[in-house]
Amino acid sequence: MTYNENLDVCPITKETWEKRAEEKSVDCGGQSVYHCLADNEGRKWERCVEKSLIKEGFCPIFTNKGFIDWKPCNISISTCPNIAYFSDEVYKYPDCFGNNSLHNQIGLSNNKANDIDLVTIIGVVIGLVIFAAAILTFGFLYMRRKRMNSETKDEHEESEMLLFDRMSDEIVIKQNVDNGIALLSKDGVRSIVVVGKFGNFVSGTSRVIIKKFQEMRKWNCLECRYTDIPNYIEENTVLYVYGWFGLWNDDLCSRNKSKTACKSLIRLLNETNNVKLILGMRSDFFKKYHQDLDEEVDEQNMSLVHYELYLDSGADIGKNHEFLRYFNDLIKKPCKKSDCACKNLKYEMLRKGKDRVVGMPLKISVIEKYHSLIPNYLQDCDILKAMIDHFTALEKDEKRRQLYEWIVYICLKGKFTPGSFDTNLVEKIGIVIDELSFKLYSNDNNFELCEYIRMRNSDKQKNVQPENAQYVFWHPFIYICVFHFLFLKNPEFVIEYCNVDAILQLVRPERFKTSYFEVAADNRCVALISEKIRQLGKEEEYAHHPLVMIGSAIVQAEALGLGIRMLFKYMTET
Repeated sequence: MTYNENLDVCPITKETWEKRAEEKSVDCGGQSVYHCLADNEGRKWERCVEKSLIKEGFCPIFTNKGFIDWKPCNISISTCPNIAYFSDEVYKYPDCFGNNSLHNQIGLSNNKANDIDLVTIIGVVIGLVIFAAAILTFGFLYMRRKRMNSETKDEHEESEMLLFDRMSDEIVIKQNVDNGIALLSKDGVRSIVVVGKFGNFVSGTSRVIIKKFQEMRKWNCLECRYTDIPNYIEENTVLYVYGWFGLWNDDLCSRNKSKTACKSLIRLLNETNNVKLILGMRSDFFKKYHQDLDEEVDEQNMSLVHYELYLDSGADIGKNHEFLRYFNDLIKKPCKKSDCACKNLKYEMLRKGKDRVVGMPLKISVIEKYHSLIPNYLQDCDILKAMIDHFTALEKDEKRRQLYEWIVYICLKGKFTPGSFDTNLVEKIGIVIDELSFKLYSNDNNFELCEYIRMRNSDKQKNVQPENAQYVFWHPFIYICVFHFLFLKNPEFVIEYCNVDAILQLVRPERFKTSYFEVAADNRCVALISEKIRQLGKEEEYAHHPLVMIGSAIVQAEALGLGIRMLFKYMTET
């Protein structure tokens, strides 16, 4: 985006649009073309951006960052688009501009001005000034009194907005959303599966699809984990189901859970009218478990995963071009420091680095959010290692100690819920945070937590009050990075204090091949994990997990060895 200007009126004819585009042609280049669009608040902006295909019944608008989004309009109105069109043809549909008239301006013609006495003009001006001063004084006194009466409440609500409305800036490709809505809107399609590799923002794309679908159909929208399928949902509902086979990684023991979830979802489809489903799934999980998911069919003999929407770009030049644009607009252009390491960061480094299993949208988002990790990224082109280095530096920063301790706490617990603060854990691991320190509005250091955590989306969607909601890292990858950092530092500490779900998903025995997201545990650690699972009473549930099988074998071998040594000692003594 090389041009950006706010104005009152957008051109609404082809002639005036093309004339304005010609006037601004020097500001546009490459595939960027002239656009004049409204934003969410109805303000008009002229910008040079790449044109997008807009679905019928929708209008293009500018986001806060200057990208093109779209919002629905009343298709019964003749000026609302009833066919698909390109965003630089929006002048054909004046309804998309909202109020597209010049602000009312008060002026005087030369003749009338000559007829008005100068004294009258001065009197009017003085009167207006006095009136304005009175209004400002009253407003000041009123606001001062209100602020004095509710200062604590206002500060609380302002800071809550900063944290609790904080969402990760997920990069969602518009074409994927358009394709998803088109697929979900087809007659007879009741379920689609959105598939993409880790970091291609499967959840972000799915959530935009259900939001746009909700606006278009005026339906309800819900979301839940695949282990928390509701028993009942209302008619006219689109449901997004996430977390298949593990929130952070494959726990290796979820086949039965997934089949149960599919049966529950099929029951909802068969029992309730006008229900649509979106299943969000990692592409490696989908490939591994596709047959299991395909076994369960609805009354139309159709599986839940019959209709697929793939997000992985592969050799898709168009998507790579989009990612390159995001890379430049979110990382390179905003930085004004001439000596910043980002000047040496190239898009090809992100494409061909050691972290190729991580989706490009996630890598761009992480580097945008934590710009300071770029020097470390340049060394290895590995986003996981760069984030581990980031948390290593954070641990050493005494000024940000409480921030670091909250990050550790949320990793060990998997989440934080106000009112359920684990004081025993805090005492055992020797950190000094308490539940009050989570109230970010009262502590400048903790305010930085909003860069790492957010309210769980399902709670936000249900309008759960902040004091009752659950808080998690803004993306599972951030959790994985913290887990790796802690495990590399002290694996036995992690095994003793971390939630068992994360351990089962992210830890593998050292003789097993580990993926990019997993860590390897030696025999001692495997035995400790096996014992922990036994103490939690989960031996049967995870009996086939390699950590449990090998851990049990190690314990039995140690017991057998001890028995042999005792027998040998007895025989030699007698």
